[in-house]
Amino acid sequence: MRLLPRATLTSVLRGASPIVGSRADDGAPRGWISPIEARALLGIEYVDLVEAERTYLASPERSWWSDTKVVARAALANALVPERELVFERRPHLVSACVDNLTVDEALHAIVDAPRADRARIVHFAHAHLLNLAYEDDALSRALSRADLVLPDGIGVRLAARMRGVELRHNVNGTDLFPLLCRRAAERGVPVVLVGAREGIAERCAARLRADIPEIDVPFVSHGFLGEAGSRHIAARVRDLGRAIVLVGMGSPRQELWAWRHLADAGGVTVLTVGGLFDMFSGAIARAPDAWREVGLEWAWRLLMEPRRMARRYVVGNPLFLGRALATRGALTPATT
Repeated sequence: MRLLPRATLTSVLRGASPIVGSRADDGAPRGWISPIEARALLGIEYVDLVEAERTYLASPERSWWSDTKVVARAALANALVPERELVFERRPHLVSACVDNLTVDEALHAIVDAPRADRARIVHFAHAHLLNLAYEDDALSRALSRADLVLPDGIGVRLAARMRGVELRHNVNGTDLFPLLCRRAAERGVPVVLVGAREGIAERCAARLRADIPEIDVPFVSHGFLGEAGSRHIAARVRDLGRAIVLVGMGSPRQELWAWRHLADAGGVTVLTVGGLFDMFSGAIARAPDAWREVGLEWAWRLLMEPRRMARRYVVGNPLFLGRALATRGALTPATT
């Protein structure tokens, strides 16, 4: 969302305007910093930010300490993605793939409400790690180019877009999208299948979904350690469902290539490749606290939780991705060459 202009610093120093106030509601006292500023700058808009701002400002639990944390998060977000004029581009090419610049609601509509009859609708989430892999892997690059949607996930992709002068409207990551997607699927009567992670994790996700959304239909789940025969069996069960949403969490690039190999011909099915989503949703891996996510540091939390496994991906991969983004920022999108 676009934030309203700040209260002037002079007005704040005179005591006429609050340091922490509104920048989303034109009818509320204008502040220098908004409690939802960090989320707005980083495109984390999975809730109504105007209402979230009103709730914080009216909260009886608000204190000078909570305001101090708001200011700190906003300062960090502004350092990462300072407010400036950017252009809108529908499908900017970032490092190794074109990324769909959608809002959360647009993404949900495309995933749930618009199945294809000729083949599966395939959706990938483009984070820095995936785009690094696709930069060096022709098969993965082709998979991304054929996908119906490639959704922007994470601060690295947002920074890469800004290097091109492009504003990404929302950070459409799979973990935040998942519960919204499942609720909408339940409303539409569309079954949801989970395939991925180690034995028992998908079952724990399904149990939590059924507890949170009693009307959801999860006809079956499977772990992700499937050989060829097991993969064919799962694919046949998916085709028997007709219309369905299938989430595949096997890690990249395996999950993307598996989806195209085994489910691409399943008309009416929508397939999303979701990485480690099942581990986080099931509670097997703790997700970053909101304060970390609001300032684009979820990757740092993952590194802290799993330093040996994630070191190469983040410590080496993140700077490599930003270097590639800088080197390719002037390149035209493939469709325009």
